[in-house]
Parts: sequence; C-alpha cells; structure tokens
Amino acid sequence: MFFAQYYLDCLSQASYMIADETTGQAVVVDPRRDVSEYLADAEARGFTVVGVINTHFHADFVAGHLEMAARTGAWIGYGRRAETEYAIRKLADGETISLGGVTLEIMETPGHTPESISVLVYERGEDTVPYGVMTGDALFIGDVGRPDLLASAGVTAEELGGMLYDSVQNKLMGLPDEVRVFPAHGAGSACGKNLSTEKQSTIGQQRATNYACAPMSKEEFVAIVAAGQPAAPGYFAYDADLNRRERELFDPAAAPGR
Repeated sequence: MFFAQYYLDCLSQASYMIADETTGQAVVVDPRRDVSEYLADAEARGFTVVGVINTHFHADFVAGHLEMAARTGAWIGYGRRAETEYAIRKLADGETISLGGVTLEIMETPGHTPESISVLVYERGEDTVPYGVMTGDALFIGDVGRPDLLASAGVTAEELGGMLYDSVQNKLMGLPDEVRVFPAHGAGSACGKNLSTEKQSTIGQQRATNYACAPMSKEEFVAIVAAGQPAAPGYFAYDADLNRRERELFDPAAAPGR
C-alpha cells in the first residue's frame, strides 16, 4: 500500500493519496485546488487516480475535485447526503471501494456538516482492523469539528452537535485503539478551537487526551463543543457553496488573479 499525507501549511490543511501498488489504482481524499503534486506523484509511481473523495463540503478552501476529475477521468465521491451541480458518486455508510488488495470503507460521520464522512483504510483485504481512518473535519487531533457553521442554511449547532456526538462518541471511538487518525486540518484552522500541531494520532491517543472524546452525555457534549468557538471567517459560506457548484477550473499557469 502507498499512503501519503500532503500538508498545506498556509491552510493547515491535509489531503491524502492511497494506492494499491500492485494494481496501481489510487484515490485522492480532500485535494486542494492545485492538483499538480498529486498528479506528479501518481505519474512517478505509475498510479492511475480512479477516484477523488471529499469528506464534506469544505468551507475554508476551494477543493480540487473538479480539477482532478478533468485531468484523470476519476469519479468524484461524497457522502450520500451531498447535492451538487456536477455528477458525483454518492457513498453510503459501510460501502467499500476496492483498489485491489487495498480497500477503503465509508463511515458516515455527520455533525460538522450533514454530509460528512470518514474513510477507513484497510491495507489488505483480509484485515479486520483498519490501518487508519481519514476523519475529515469530524475528528481532529485534540478537538472535533465545529457544529456551528450552517446556521445560515437552517441547520442549528444543536442539531449538528447531536449528530457529531454519535459520530465521535459511538462510531469513531468504537474503533480499536491502534487505528491511526488522519484529520483534514491541524493547528491554525478555524474549523475547530483546540487543534494540535500534530498531523496524525491514534484512536487510543484521542480517547485518552481529546476533551471531546471523553465519556459524557449528548447534552454535555453539545454544550462543550459549541462553546468558545471563534467567529467564522466571512468567506466560509462562499467557499462551501462554491464547492457544490460547477466552476472554472484552476490553471496553475495563469497569472495570479486571473
């Protein structure tokens, strides 16, 4: 298995490429808009990018799903609640994606947004314990995704907080301690309030150290997660909406501002 994290410091944003080195099939998760680095790595290793998955509609950057699909012919995957202007593959809870021996499994983890998913990675088809889980903005290192960004869309922080409680406390914390945690953001992101500078962890470490992963009632969880969140930047709603839409593709050769 090939597994790589790509970290963009200016956005505190992590994206991933997973591939089966035998079949050469690869999937990219949460790509940034300039997809050149993923494509260069895929070409150098002889991989074919067959799919691109966004764990949710990102609010803090314009994602590179359309660019990746245009350059490779890959399908674009989202959680089943997602609605977009472009064609997508709706991924259901428990659905598996085979790259050969390497297998991805979808886990619905709503709460930061209604359509949020996490992606489990199994290195070999016979494995019963995942190698890791890409948690998007559901679970960070030291924190969880804020549930208060969609008030303007008619979804309350309390409603999303209740979904996030089940996603974190029951689903993600139901995984074995040794499963590696690969989030979509680190310290510096406004998608949470207590993010660590670490770029990966384990379920066991988060169970022991993350305030939001400690046993508590749903009411306690919603109150503690919603409290003290910084003001959301004004462009968040714009970016989240743009990520749903057909739009002009990014041209890395174009001059800035064009």
